[in-house]
Amino acid sequence: MNVLYRMAVAAVPGGLGAAALAALWRHEADVVAGCESDTIGGCLSPGVPILLVGPLLVTAAVWFALRATGAEPAGWGAGLGALATVGGVLLQQAVDSGGTPTSPGLAFLLGVVGFGAGAAVVAVPVPPALRVVLVLVLLAPMAAFPAVRREAGRAHDRRTFAESGLALVVPRAPGYDVTAARADPDRRLLWVTVTRSDHSIYMSLIDLPADFAPPARCGPAVADVGSAGRAGSAPGCRQVGPDHWTRSEPVGQVHLVRRGETLVLLEPGYGTPSADVETAARTLTPVSPARLAELANR
Repeated sequence: MNVLYRMAVAAVPGGLGAAALAALWRHEADVVAGCESDTIGGCLSPGVPILLVGPLLVTAAVWFALRATGAEPAGWGAGLGALATVGGVLLQQAVDSGGTPTSPGLAFLLGVVGFGAGAAVVAVPVPPALRVVLVLVLLAPMAAFPAVRREAGRAHDRRTFAESGLALVVPRAPGYDVTAARADPDRRLLWVTVTRSDHSIYMSLIDLPADFAPPARCGPAVADVGSAGRAGSAPGCRQVGPDHWTRSEPVGQVHLVRRGETLVLLEPGYGTPSADVETAARTLTPVSPARLAELANR
């Protein structure tokens, strides 16, 4: 049977199935974004189970189409096509910093290419060694996904960290490493989490409030960071060092450190020793946007 014909037989149901799943994926994302519920399951619709088994259903449809037209080995062609298509979708998601679901049009294109290529690799008359190479090429996008996602995350974070306009710092507390960092340049906010074993310290970096005048006015409480009208929403503080203050909040002993026109608030995670938070506050070290992005995307 002609290789091009086998590709078409696999590509049509594969592309249509991928497009349908992408449309359902977008619909579910919109439903969850606009849903208000007291429970996690309250925002899930019957479409979620379909999304979970959808790739298997599309693969089965391609297998059936290949078998119905006498194209063998249908299982290998459908399976490789599914892996190639999933790999393409994963790579697209890795480089999409917005995190929006793949569009139906792009999913259709990826499905056509992926399933068509899968059918071609098992049908084209080539030496076994070359066929193995072709299979590896189809699997390459999926294998490359973790590294691409990590580098894309670093690039996105480098940009947003630089755009925040804040003084970027990380603590040098023994044993603690940066495990997460996120910036909101529009609101000029930055959140950093450092962790050691099961202990965490949460840092919030904001613009120094215009009325910052310790010990009476020391800026917002950590719970109010990011909310409108945050200035003056927390009790006063006491000085424990140069540009370093503390105060008690519901989360525990919070440290406030001034770095130029940036105010850094450090709060303890559950069970984190207060001494560790103090050490972190006293060892804040400047870092570049690139370095912070690297630390947050290891």
